[in-house]
Amino acid sequence: MDWRLKCLAHYLMEYLPRPVERALRRRVSGRYLFNLVDEEFAAYSYHVDNFRRLPNPGRVLEFGAGSNLLSALMLSAAGAPEVLAYDLSRLATVERVNHVIRQLRKRVPGDWPEIVDLDQDLTSRYRIRYCAPGDARFTGLPAGSVDFFCSTSTLEHIPAPEIARILSECRRIASTQALFSFIIDYHDHYATADSTITRVNFYRYPEAIWRIFNPPGHHQNRLRHSDYERLFLDHGLSFIENRSVVPPIVVDRVHERFKRYSKDDLMALNGFFVLRAGASNA
Repeated sequence: MDWRLKCLAHYLMEYLPRPVERALRRRVSGRYLFNLVDEEFAAYSYHVDNFRRLPNPGRVLEFGAGSNLLSALMLSAAGAPEVLAYDLSRLATVERVNHVIRQLRKRVPGDWPEIVDLDQDLTSRYRIRYCAPGDARFTGLPAGSVDFFCSTSTLEHIPAPEIARILSECRRIASTQALFSFIIDYHDHYATADSTITRVNFYRYPEAIWRIFNPPGHHQNRLRHSDYERLFLDHGLSFIENRSVVPPIVVDRVHERFKRYSKDDLMALNGFFVLRAGASNA
């Protein structure tokens, strides 16, 4: 699909009732149900591995929990006593969650009962509280009450000022042992649907033009790895792991606003961060 048509489709989706939107996504995109492949399982296992760095299992907060609650389910299986799964929109359904549960049975040891009620069964069977709609900028949770924070391919969809507000709230509710585990996807997401453009196509547009191609339901902030480094440092977080994936790709037709970035920063397609609050970066 031409990426500009996909942009238009996202604008149209904003005005459709949720049942109609879901029906269209199921029929048109073919991605309504999430099929877990090895590469994606390995990516989500990153959060499980980082959760196990905690000296004691603790409460988890994930923001951008998505439509299938995969991270929340895997962290529950890893021993989290409670997982708070935040999302601005209520995307998960019983069907979507059960589809993932059936796949996890083949990959992760343990008891994987399917659910009937999205809220009650997630809480009673998996210790997951699905907080959607819920805003990670204003959780209302007590200070120092969360031990582990994570997000997967979410931060790139949030405007920078709102990321700052989320980080401020996370710092407020973080315990003294808290860890942060973030996976960020830096590439132009339109390239997933349109093979005629590159994964760095969005560098060519000035902000005024990009604002037109940036619908709220498919927002891409175009921040680079170095931008996130500064955001994290500005909020008193220090790095346990700070890694970007930089394949040898061609970056051309870069707008003036991106010329201040290094070549590696522009080529980076993913970022992996493990952070803690108030510790030295040494």
